Amino acid sequence: MSVSTITSRINFIESVFGKGNLARNYRNIEVRCPFCLPTNENKKKLAIKIDDFKNHCWVCGFRSRSLFPLLIKHSTKEKLEEYKKLFMTDREKTYFGNEQVVKVDKIELPRDFKLLAISTKDPDVIRMQRYLIVERGLSRNDLWFYKLGYSDELKWKNRVIVPSFSSSGDLNYFIGRTILKTHRPTYENPDYNKNEIVFNEINVDWTKRLVLCEGVFDMFKCGSNVVPLLGSDLNEESMLFNMILCHNTPIALSLDSDMRLTKTVKLVKKLSEYNIDVIIVNMKDHKDPGSMTKAQFQQALQDAKPFNWTENYHEKLLQLSNMKLKLF
Repeated sequence: MSVSTITSRINFIESVFGKGNLARNYRNIEVRCPFCLPTNENKKKLAIKIDDFKNHCWVCGFRSRSLFPLLIKHSTKEKLEEYKKLFMTDREKTYFGNEQVVKVDKIELPRDFKLLAISTKDPDVIRMQRYLIVERGLSRNDLWFYKLGYSDELKWKNRVIVPSFSSSGDLNYFIGRTILKTHRPTYENPDYNKNEIVFNEINVDWTKRLVLCEGVFDMFKCGSNVVPLLGSDLNEESMLFNMILCHNTPIALSLDSDMRLTKTVKLVKKLSEYNIDVIIVNMKDHKDPGSMTKAQFQQALQDAKPFNWTENYHEKLLQLSNMKLKLF
């Protein structure tokens, strides 16, 4: 990196976060973290790599692959536009829907992968089809639409394979879910960092409200614009989180009902800090979207409201009261 480039990057960082402490090797600069805001203004623990803007606060633990999340939350639109014009990386350009310039490691389905929607007389395949249609409430069209499949390889046997495709139609991930109640683990997945992809990205419209659910079987019931978290948290370093920020995508949060007082609150707070519009899908007596019909979920989505902090506080108090009563 040329001296002029180093200087321009340092000047930009300091114009946003104030005077920093530059490392002797000119690779990092430390500034006051805008997240934890230490009372001592000379305490500069947010380390920013000058060449690629990766950053990490040694006090509060915040980290990001770029300055983008920091600029959205703690700077002006002018500075954000300046950053996009002068410094935005190829990876960040993919977040804006530009041409895919970042090549990821190639993911391949099992060699003997076959579609479950195709008619067969194989009793093992028929059992999987029955599991999906009768037990999980999917239709034949769903089997075709999501390209659900199976494999006889040992790792994937008796598992429904759910592939995911990028916006350009390339395979970017897949999940294998067992149909056997005694089979562990319940889910298998390829050895690949899921933070690098958006599951079901090919079907996502970032300009419309996006449903975030936990698993792929929840996804099947949530409609057309949905991404499963493949868990119950949203990593701030993930491609999904950055895509939401970049497009300012409104979110409908639909985690399992037992997560309402914990993970849901955490995610609402995280997204709200970046001014993302969030509503909560109330599943009432249902455990998760996967246990609902598509019509039931659409009605719940229609009835969804913004998170109510007062109600959440009262609900926590009630939960604590019930716990004390059980103790005595």
